[in-house]
Amino acid sequence: MSITDKLYSTLGPAARVVAVVSAMARRDDAEATRLMDTAPQATYKAHDLEFWRLLHCAERMALHAALLIEQDAVLYVSRLGMLTALLHQDGYELDQGQTLLDAMDERKAFIAASWAAYATTCEQIGIEPLELLASVGVALSPVAKMLTAQDVEPDSELLGSASELMRQLSGKLQP
Repeated sequence: MSITDKLYSTLGPAARVVAVVSAMARRDDAEATRLMDTAPQATYKAHDLEFWRLLHCAERMALHAALLIEQDAVLYVSRLGMLTALLHQDGYELDQGQTLLDAMDERKAFIAASWAAYATTCEQIGIEPLELLASVGVALSPVAKMLTAQDVEPDSELLGSASELMRQLSGKLQP
């Protein structure tokens, strides 16, 4: 081993980076290559990356589903509150009440679509939907639970886009 080889072996990671950058700056490709090739090597042990990727995908899917469902549950309750207030006003108009009822029905259809997309994707990957939500610390609100349990026709357009979103979030790259 020559003195130069001994010198190379004593370089720590930071000093080696400085030396490589300096060699690259002066366009000394041979020196830069030698510095990189003589860098110490290490063997690392890690958990399976595919396992962690799929676990994180499932977690993101659950969080997105909860956000979509809870957002519409809040809008449903706000329409319900507006309807209640309207019914107690003098001069109540039937068409105003119907508009609010229609908006509430739309929210229920959106919730049904989001839940169906989420639950179907969970089923496809073998995970129970409520268990996945619980695993990320999420419990649906009582209103959201009630609305996901109702037999409501899902909004077809949202069902399509939500299903695609859940497929992507679940880590499934192929349709």
